[in-house]
Amino acid sequence: MAKHFITGVAGFVASNLARTLLKNGHQVVGIDNFSCGFRKNMEDFIEHPKFTFYEQDIRDITPSEVSYDAVWHLAARGELYYCRDHIGEAIDVNIKGTLKMLDFAKAANAQHFYFADTSAEYDNIKGEENYPTAEKDAPNINTPLGYYAITKMAASQFIRSYGESNGIGTTLFRYTNIYGPSMNLKRDIPPVVGSFTNKMFDGETPIVYGTGRKRRDFLHIDDLNDFHYAAFENRQDKTDSQTYNAGCGKNYEILEIRRLVYNACIKRYDGTPTGILYKPDQPNEAEITQADISKAKNDWGWGPKLSIEEGIDRTVESLWQLRRESNDGQC
Repeated sequence: MAKHFITGVAGFVASNLARTLLKNGHQVVGIDNFSCGFRKNMEDFIEHPKFTFYEQDIRDITPSEVSYDAVWHLAARGELYYCRDHIGEAIDVNIKGTLKMLDFAKAANAQHFYFADTSAEYDNIKGEENYPTAEKDAPNINTPLGYYAITKMAASQFIRSYGESNGIGTTLFRYTNIYGPSMNLKRDIPPVVGSFTNKMFDGETPIVYGTGRKRRDFLHIDDLNDFHYAAFENRQDKTDSQTYNAGCGKNYEILEIRRLVYNACIKRYDGTPTGILYKPDQPNEAEITQADISKAKNDWGWGPKLSIEEGIDRTVESLWQLRRESNDGQC
């Protein structure tokens, strides 16, 4: 089996990736500095005989003296508003940190470099007729919305060029809105599914920014795990560079997501509030996100299995059980 190196391994997406690779018999080495990730995300595999963890910042990493088959670079400053308020750190981590990891991959003789890109690169595309967005659409954007998207777009260009120059295959994943158990709820503006759930279980009115009519593409973490493993199993020639959208291929109004979360919560907690607290819209946010996922379907035979209703119900159930365990059954 292959040997993998994962950055940001204590984060929501990367810890699930590590778990998936370990379950399939692979060896995994992971690093994290806990700026965004949590040790508890690794609790079930931290002692796994094929897993090794180092607490380390990607900005401090040096070229590897060990060989790896694949490097998965998922660490980043990913909060939109944090990047807006800390531009220097966003550049330092998301661009310069990526260059460090490319040097690391080259020294490790890695056959492939996988990168957590973002569908925010599509955010400046206007008009419903232009959705869903395909991978080829991003280079046509004149200005991505927000500093986060800009840093990711710059990093992705470096990755393609570096891979071609150094004979490393590269695959970039443009994630939409990934949700599910263990997602980070401590961000300044938490993921909408988790935020709604926590507010409702606290007996508080959930917050909706703007009118709630913005539409988003949501992908459950279980489907993303399958997506990642399909990407590895179907990796191309060493010098090849590819980009794939990671989404469900549909979009849903935020108010619809709130309704689905409410339906899942009320089954478990009869104190779930019925109202909505509207707040002013956030700047630099797209009106619509919807990924064209036909490339992953055609190349890998991958497609999401969970409906939005089932995915939200699973997520709410997981968060409910965590509350019951931590509060001895009290909400």
